[in-house]
Amino acid sequence: MDWISQLDLWAAESAHGLLSACGGWLTPVLKVITLSGNGGAIFLALSLLFLIFRRTRKLGATGLIALAVGAVLTNLLLKNLVARPRPFADPDSVFFTFWTEAGSLEEGGWSFPSGHTTAAMAFATALFLRENKKISWLAFLIPLLMGFTRIYFGVHFVTDVLAGLLVGAVGGVAAFYILKGLTRFRPLRTFLDGERSGSATEGSSGTE
Repeated sequence: MDWISQLDLWAAESAHGLLSACGGWLTPVLKVITLSGNGGAIFLALSLLFLIFRRTRKLGATGLIALAVGAVLTNLLLKNLVARPRPFADPDSVFFTFWTEAGSLEEGGWSFPSGHTTAAMAFATALFLRENKKISWLAFLIPLLMGFTRIYFGVHFVTDVLAGLLVGAVGGVAAFYILKGLTRFRPLRTFLDGERSGSATEGSSGTE
């Protein structure tokens, strides 16, 4: 579709324009951000950290499930089904030029959708659903920034990023309801709620 190509080109030109206007000083900062999303590492680490503490345990569990759902939908299904080459795959294209000038960040595999953006959005959606929504909506800035870095470095088209946002949101919502269903099992519910085994028995014996 021609409008998709135009949208992809417009976003790539805009990101490259920012690179040129800033003289490349943004590049190291954005590189740290984009590399932190490799394999969803930063979001996996945060979910595991949240799992340790009782107050954030459900958030951690939701985050882990969301990342897993997003990875299955993106890496196992959609990437192989669509099989879209990376923007820099054609050395004669303007995307290759943008990619080169941004530092030639190495990326393998298919392009659609963006796995980094999927993971970031899955985690952000889990955080939004589990925490105070008056503040937690700010979490959606994370996938937006992550998605921008993927366009900035020329490793994804903007349509890859948009698809990643959608898939990540689906993963986050699915995780919320999956965990809700799993909490019907008492051992898991006890762990997530931070209850101590035998606490009920101890409480009743103390009243005698």
